[in-house]
Amino acid sequence: MKAVIMAGGRGTRLRPLTCHVPKPVVPIMNKPVMEYSIEWLKQYGITHIAVTVEYLSEEIIEYFGDGQRFGVHLHYFEEATPLGTAGSVKHAQSFLDDTFVVISADTLTTIDLQQAIDFHFSKQSLVTVLMHHEATPLSYGGIVTDRYGKIIHFVEKPKWNEVCTDLVNTGIYICHPTIFDYMPQHPPYDFSQHLFPYLVQHEYPIYGWQADGYWSDIGVIEQYHQTHIDLLNQRFVPSHYKEIAPAIWVGKGVKIAQGVKLEGPIMIGDDVRIDDYATVGPYTVIGPRSVISKHASLKRSIVWPDVYVDQHSELRGAIVANDVYIGKKNEIFDYAVIGAKCKLENKVKVQHGVKIWPNKTIAEKTKVKHSIVWGEQHTKTLFSEQGIKMRAYIDAHPLFITRLASAYSSLYEKDSRILIGFDGHPFSRAMGMLFAECLHMYGMHTNIYEGGYLPAFRYIVPHKQYHGGVFITMDEHDEAIVDIYDGYGYPIDRAMERAIEQQMKHEHACYVSLTQIGEAMKQKEKDELYVRALRQWIPFSSSEQWKVVVCSSPLLREIIEHTLQSFAIQVVWTDHQDDEHIRKQIKREHAHFGIVFDRSGERFRIFDGQGTALTNEEVISLHVLVSLLFSETKKVAVPSWVPSMLHTLAERLHGDIVYVKDARRDFLFAHHHEPFHFYFDGLYACVQLFHLLAIERCSLRTVISSIPTIHLSCRDVYCPWHERAAVMRKLLEECYDKHVDFTDGIKVYHEDGAWTLILPKVDEPTLTIYSQATNAQKAKEYTKYYIKKIRQYQNV
Repeated sequence: MKAVIMAGGRGTRLRPLTCHVPKPVVPIMNKPVMEYSIEWLKQYGITHIAVTVEYLSEEIIEYFGDGQRFGVHLHYFEEATPLGTAGSVKHAQSFLDDTFVVISADTLTTIDLQQAIDFHFSKQSLVTVLMHHEATPLSYGGIVTDRYGKIIHFVEKPKWNEVCTDLVNTGIYICHPTIFDYMPQHPPYDFSQHLFPYLVQHEYPIYGWQADGYWSDIGVIEQYHQTHIDLLNQRFVPSHYKEIAPAIWVGKGVKIAQGVKLEGPIMIGDDVRIDDYATVGPYTVIGPRSVISKHASLKRSIVWPDVYVDQHSELRGAIVANDVYIGKKNEIFDYAVIGAKCKLENKVKVQHGVKIWPNKTIAEKTKVKHSIVWGEQHTKTLFSEQGIKMRAYIDAHPLFITRLASAYSSLYEKDSRILIGFDGHPFSRAMGMLFAECLHMYGMHTNIYEGGYLPAFRYIVPHKQYHGGVFITMDEHDEAIVDIYDGYGYPIDRAMERAIEQQMKHEHACYVSLTQIGEAMKQKEKDELYVRALRQWIPFSSSEQWKVVVCSSPLLREIIEHTLQSFAIQVVWTDHQDDEHIRKQIKREHAHFGIVFDRSGERFRIFDGQGTALTNEEVISLHVLVSLLFSETKKVAVPSWVPSMLHTLAERLHGDIVYVKDARRDFLFAHHHEPFHFYFDGLYACVQLFHLLAIERCSLRTVISSIPTIHLSCRDVYCPWHERAAVMRKLLEECYDKHVDFTDGIKVYHEDGAWTLILPKVDEPTLTIYSQATNAQKAKEYTKYYIKKIRQYQNV
């Protein structure tokens, strides 16, 4: 059997450690990480190994050579351009003429490979994917199998609302060489994004094997640090180190002066010098030839070769690359990363999580609160369903906005045109204007939409041929929301979100020359284009006197009044949005119904002619009714939680419903043939409801009563982030014999025709349980059953 080690990645998430060092050569316990993969393969008799290389390939080849000194035979396959994971392995096809193992160069494991190989042959599998339990699986590919281990579903790097299992793809595969028959000739082509979903879809024999033993992917700084802690705890130390005291390992030529305090577990590399009264505390690894001066103190820190830590300096959970000088009385805190060949002069303080790129000099007494040149690290969940949400005046500060603008600008060419919008709050406007000015620095042109009505903003972006848009609002909790749109007027997709997240973490600003500075356009965008289009789209006219009670922010009053009056609809304004006041106002004015807009106008609440607030199910039912009555396509998209009874309504109107994820982009994109959307445009919904009432010649409540009865139960249940993936997997394992839909969350169909949907929220530690049944009591019972199961699995 042969193997292939994928060693072509750039290691961007490990920067600044990988700015000048290829990821396979990054040291773990003072030994290049790829060396562990070679030793692991050799342990199971696999000595003929292909290595795919691209980024800094010369350094990899120079260090590992032909593999002779490691007792193996290495054969290199160099990529001129990135080919993708599957594409890079296919590049070595001429070498891989028998069943082979695939592993990434940044993987460290003690998994029993022989057991996996035995499983692979017992199943006559085309591909066997080694799986591992991971409580927080956002950075990995989630895998769902049937009871026999056959893979039935993949979800690549899910957001929290997409997590359905805690079994993740380790990036270790056992493959039959016929796998190459299913790969295209022209890469890039990826295992998890392209090949595996294709094999699952066409029901080829692709299996998952649950692996025991240790496994770590050192792709991010936190995991790189944690891996050292894990290995020290497991006493997984290279053989030439000597244990001079319990859990204290030292290499050759180490010099330790008097009064030095050593507290294990620690590892000290060859030729290290530790001076008088220095302290090296638990979970510290010191690279060869480094110097720890008098009274210096290191705890939970990783220091690469040739580092000098001067007197009285303190490192707490820090990572320091090679050839760094740390001056006297420095303080460096948790997850701070110092790049190669940096110089920190005396009394420098580096705060938690700060990254300093290579070859930087930090002046004396500097307090480094933010990363130098490249942006500071942000959480994996930068984007919520509504966009980027931040606490005003705390997270949403000018420095963050400038970084975000820099990351956003990297997605576009110079001279791109971007529309900026904001609601009526002065903080939103200040953020929007700052964002626009930053984009000018990157050679992009901006214009301002002054209306504040988000659906109009979405309409203007594509119809005025802007390349993208950014809309900023404040919600009722004083959280700022930065909502980013593509050139089609849709919220950006997950690929663009990830690109922005990566740029926020790793990339530097790309400024332009003075002659290329972008400009603000003089003619601001207003509402007329949207209002005129809406008026033309809805063929509504009536001699009847229509009246509606409306509550909105002051900024939206002009567009709402102008639009509704153009349809001869009388508006009664109110500043109070509580249910009781709205109810009384509707009755007092004899209005047909009432509507309360949020700050942006995208979301809204509707009250019928008696002042009763419509439920979410009733609103989505009206969405289906209006869309099928007034649309030529006769198809309407709905989220997975929508009751199946609405199929009856669709059939009655000679139409059909299709299920999409409960996300704005999926909703809007499914209706790309229409410029307006009932569920995300309060004005459009309001006018279409009057259009509907004019045709039906009855009240709104009467219309709702004519819709098939809906028996839907909905409950939220708390589920901690770190337990969510395991809980979802255990729920799935209970459903092996049932039909399960993965359109959004996990939708389980029961034998009696009922179903239950478990839908994780993207930005809360909560699972929402929807159940539909033939009656309300049965729906509640299904919901209670799954809530009980979820709580039970949390306590296992």
